[in-house]
Amino acid sequence: MAIEGDGAEQDAGWTMLPRPNRRLTSLAAEAARCARPLLPEGSGLFLSLETDATEELRLIWWRRDFRQVARIAATPEGFCPEDSYEGALQEAAAELLAYLSGRWPTPPADYGVITDGIGVAFAPNHPSPSVEGWLLQQASGRSGLLAILPLDPNGPCALLAATDCGTLLH
Repeated sequence: MAIEGDGAEQDAGWTMLPRPNRRLTSLAAEAARCARPLLPEGSGLFLSLETDATEELRLIWWRRDFRQVARIAATPEGFCPEDSYEGALQEAAAELLAYLSGRWPTPPADYGVITDGIGVAFAPNHPSPSVEGWLLQQASGRSGLLAILPLDPNGPCALLAATDCGTLLH
């Protein structure tokens, strides 16, 4: 379905989903909570949580300048132990992304979200955060992010906030 910019709400500069979805919001809140210990305060880092058709889950740490710092990639059988921070995030991210895939009529091959440990956002028209130039596309306003939960307006994702998302497929 198409989402027009005038139907989406704004929250601290973030374009929010036009209709609340309790399950999606709950899953996003859990993923952000699990990401928090892996994003040291003041580090300027944020994470992308991504998956693909093979069900490989990628946790990718990014710096404020949009450079990749670290990456963990695994299929569910290879996830870290659930009692580790990484394992807890892998489980929460897999559940969030599985649910999010239903937001597209046909889920893309690669898709994901970004989180700063506070909020969670995704780009319906350009769903894979690790694609070359994706972060710059968001920062320039050429593509629109939709926040499931608003990211910190003063955090490492602040440059990605947009006031006009235009028309997005969702």
